Amino acid sequence: MKMRRKINFTGRVQGVGFRLNTKEAVRDIKVTGYVKNLSDGTVELLLEGEKGDLSRAQKAVEEKMMGYWTKREWMDLPTDPHWKEFFIRY
Repeated sequence: MKMRRKINFTGRVQGVGFRLNTKEAVRDIKVTGYVKNLSDGTVELLLEGEKGDLSRAQKAVEEKMMGYWTKREWMDLPTDPHWKEFFIRY
């Protein structure tokens, strides 16, 4: 079943290549969605795909950016797949 997972990362997550590294981390995982800097200094990651792929993508990003994020919050949501690729949103 396709799902949507929204994850917000807090910490030193802007100005450190978080978005580019996130795109690289999820490149080989079957997910779509985006990563975006928010005005409050956090980074929003929105993933769509199978639940197992969402978990793999989240773990890949968390491991790749370990030391930059201090907190992350996420929620799973039902979805109609919206995106055809994963991209950096500006």
